[in-house]
Amino acid sequence: MKFHEHIIRVTVPGLPCEITREELVAGVADFARRPEHYLEEVTKSVITSEEGRGSEPGSTSFERDIYFGPHVFHEKIQLGADGNYTSRFDGMKGRPASDFTMQIEEPEPGELFIRFMYFEDRPEDPAGTVKSPHEQQLEYLRRLAYESKDQSVVAQILSDLVDKKTGAGR
Repeated sequence: MKFHEHIIRVTVPGLPCEITREELVAGVADFARRPEHYLEEVTKSVITSEEGRGSEPGSTSFERDIYFGPHVFHEKIQLGADGNYTSRFDGMKGRPASDFTMQIEEPEPGELFIRFMYFEDRPEDPAGTVKSPHEQQLEYLRRLAYESKDQSVVAQILSDLVDKKTGAGR
């Protein structure tokens, strides 16, 4: 079941240089391999399996453990040849399995966006089910947290790419 979806424009006015799709693909791949560089809540990550061929042509996959302080989550990662990223968490301790996807989109040449999608392996609410105000508020806050995290990731990817292209990171 899709829990949440939103899109962030990557090619924003005011950047000191142009960002290409290939550079964005590299930035997303770096995020997949080093999430601790992009998310301050992640204390470390460890790739636990060698990169191999993914399920899609030209894709690669690997597994990693991602640490949030004492909490460890095991994820299966797939990086598409087109730069799309999917993370699969198989669930634990009452938490449903879930998928997180970053999909690079270029509706017009040079206009880059990333679509973020969150899926959970849980049954759909039956038609007519009304959630309590507390449940509605928690889902709303969770969606806001996802969007804030995703905006931070895109901002860091852009900052790294601009620094690399302009030599500011030296």
